Amino acid sequence: MFKKARISVRQVTVLMFLSLIGDMLLIYPTIITHIAQQDAWISSILSIPLGLVIIYVLIRVHELHPNLSLIEAIRKMLGPMFGTILSCWYLFYFFMNTALIAREVGDFLTTQIFVDTPLRVLLAMEVLLAVLTVLAGIEAFSRVSEMLLPLYIFIFCGLILALLPQIQLSNVRPVLENGFAPVAKGMVPGASMPFAGMSIMLMIFPFVNKKAHFKKEMLLATLIGGVLLSLFLLLSLLVVGPFVTNYSPYISSSLTTKINELNYITRVESLVSLTWALAAYFKGVLFFFAFTFGTTQLFRISDVRPFVIPAGALVFGMNILITPNVFYYVRTLVYPLAAWNYTNGLIFPLLLWGVYLCKQKWKQRQNLSRN
Repeated sequence: MFKKARISVRQVTVLMFLSLIGDMLLIYPTIITHIAQQDAWISSILSIPLGLVIIYVLIRVHELHPNLSLIEAIRKMLGPMFGTILSCWYLFYFFMNTALIAREVGDFLTTQIFVDTPLRVLLAMEVLLAVLTVLAGIEAFSRVSEMLLPLYIFIFCGLILALLPQIQLSNVRPVLENGFAPVAKGMVPGASMPFAGMSIMLMIFPFVNKKAHFKKEMLLATLIGGVLLSLFLLLSLLVVGPFVTNYSPYISSSLTTKINELNYITRVESLVSLTWALAAYFKGVLFFFAFTFGTTQLFRISDVRPFVIPAGALVFGMNILITPNVFYYVRTLVYPLAAWNYTNGLIFPLLLWGVYLCKQKWKQRQNLSRN
């Protein structure tokens, strides 16, 4: 079903950008500020070079077998036994991230907009929408992402301009009050949460048609996404301060409240909140697509459609179990998830790259010995 689908470099660049910022604009400032306090913006900026390195490694791993998805490449490089084990590991990772992002969006909507709507109703609607999106295919999904991007950029730029009068430089002083150690600790999730989680794109890259300037576009999308996250975090600190940023589960709501206080633009919180939730939804759909498509590839199922609805039911069940609330997520699961992201987004790709190089050298030696 999906094998014949093709998307352009521009479309995959948009998907990369939306996946990077995705749910991060909901929780990223809180996570980093909890660790580095008013110096969180420094942690975020210093995380960008490491993020570029991670994405470069992922692109290089994709270039080893550009026509194969991550699951197919793993089996080809590691063989049936070890390849199946690592493939199952990645599929479980995709599945858990699908459930986690859906739960983030559900908690956000039920606490900020639809306060009288039961959480499970919102989660069921999210999963149903994700199922319908995956059944529509990656091409349709990519076209919709292109339509969303201008609106997303417009709202973000409008948010920055509307909050400029309320910026207070004293909120980020003194700089490095507690030394560089908190900044370094903040870099761990700062690079892991947005960048190391992009191993998901190795399931999307094989669908890209005519890959001219592909690497440059991917790294540029990574850079812009990292700068945008750092700018949003810095804006949060400058406007509401490190204390509110630390203890607010969704800082975007606090920022839109500040806009209302200016009296010339009001009632924007619903628009901003829905835009943020929609970007997070796009990231969740990519993980759901990778889980369903990867599972059918692993078990050599020709048609993915019969598996999508049962997979959606599994995700809905895990939505309820994965975390009790957003505070548990941002306070307890951050470092375990950071380690998991680094493992899947950097360590295992480097391992696959090393295995490929060793195999190539072995083949060269074998050819030389025969000659």
